[in-house]
Amino acid sequence: AFTMLGSTSCSKFLDVEPKEVLLKEQMYRNIFDADAAVIGVYGKFLGLAEQHVLLNELRADLLTVTPQADPYLHEINANDVTAMSTNNPYINPRKFYEVILACNDVLSNFDLMRAENKMDVDQYNRRYSDIMGVRTWVYLQLGIHFGQVPYVTDPLENMNDVLDDNKY
Repeated sequence: AFTMLGSTSCSKFLDVEPKEVLLKEQMYRNIFDADAAVIGVYGKFLGLAEQHVLLNELRADLLTVTPQADPYLHEINANDVTAMSTNNPYINPRKFYEVILACNDVLSNFDLMRAENKMDVDQYNRRYSDIMGVRTWVYLQLGIHFGQVPYVTDPLENMNDVLDDNKY
C-alpha cells in the first residue's frame, strides 16, 4: 500500500512544466509579444556584426591582418579560398540563416495575429515591414558574400521541413 501511495504521488511531482521555456501557445498573444519578437530578431541580427565586418572590410582592403592573426583571417584578407575554407568559421552562412529563419517565423505569426485581430493594420504594417527589411538585408548580404543561396520564406519548425526541397 505504501509503494502504491508513493508512486501515485510521485507522478504529479514529476509532471512539472518548465518555467524557463515558452510554449508555442504562450507566444504571439498580444502586441507586447509582437514587440518582443521584433527585439528578438534584432538580437539575432546583432550576432552578424563580427562576420559582416570581417567579410566586407577584410576583402575590400579597408582592414588588414597582422602576422599573428589566425589563418582563417589571412585567407579572407587574401581572397584565397582553399580546402581549409570548409572549417573557416567566418565564411559559414549559418548565422545569416538563423536570422532569416527567425524572421520567417515572426512574419508567419504576424500574419496569424492579424487574421485573429490581435493587431490592427497599422501595428501589423509597422512590425511586418521592419522584419521584412531585416530579412531582405540579410539576403542581400548572403548574395554578396556567397553568390547563389537558397531562398527560404517559410518558417521551418523541424528537421522534416529542412529536408523538404519544396520549401526552398
